[in-house]
Amino acid sequence: MKPIRRLVILIAGFSIAIVTAVAPARSEGPPAGDDSQETKKLNDLIESSIDWYEVLPEVGAKTALRPQPVLRWRNVARGQEGEAMMVVWADRGRPEVFASIYQWVGYLCQEFGSLSRAARLVTRDKGSVVWAPNVAGVEFKPVPDAPQPAETPAGRLRQMRSIAERVKATMTGWKGDNSDREELRLLPRPLFRYDATEARKGSPSLIDGALFAFVMGTDPEVVMLLEAVGSENDVAWQYAFARATSGGLEARFDNATVWTAEKFPANRNSTAPQLTVRRPLEP
Repeated sequence: MKPIRRLVILIAGFSIAIVTAVAPARSEGPPAGDDSQETKKLNDLIESSIDWYEVLPEVGAKTALRPQPVLRWRNVARGQEGEAMMVVWADRGRPEVFASIYQWVGYLCQEFGSLSRAARLVTRDKGSVVWAPNVAGVEFKPVPDAPQPAETPAGRLRQMRSIAERVKATMTGWKGDNSDREELRLLPRPLFRYDATEARKGSPSLIDGALFAFVMGTDPEVVMLLEAVGSENDVAWQYAFARATSGGLEARFDNATVWTAEKFPANRNSTAPQLTVRRPLEP
């Protein structure tokens, strides 16, 4: 499972805690119970926390990217309190960063993931850099046996949905024997559809794209990018996956494994493609 710009009131006087690979994952045990007043307070905090951090498309950028909430989710099976949220930051029509925001065992967690094809993102808290991946966030590969991208946006969306339906994603969990393995469900609608006109300004070879999610309940564990890329007469579909959990993952196209992610990744730090930042909740 799974296991963002300026600080707001409700969290007071604590230092930011960067989650390492040994920190508790969200699914390792249910938090304490909830009541309606506390749940509303938590939901309001999650809503306001979208603006805690400045996400910049590159070093030296004058304008931060605008956060866009794309999904409200909840994982009742794992005892999650309140709503959680997934947010996307897009640069010229293409998603570059996503984050899940959720409460876990007394902390508000913001779980960042890079969707960038390059190592250029910078995230700041009050002017201080807290996250700057030094590698690309995703690796694209050709979609096997894919059709030629359609000429119209509606036609390409139908193709992307059809391609996504060919993918089976599995959470292999945290246990060494894979006994917590679980098949994930594809959300039928993309989390985010590219603004093709804006995207081409940033990359003339990028024709179209969308971001899909594979979920447990409504909780996204892995996201998949589909992009139509190429010159006017030579366009093809490409895919890439990004983890949204500290648990193990795998993805298959037509039963052939094409991507895996290890359990408890050891490199979740300020220069890695994924980072979780925690702030203690007010007692």
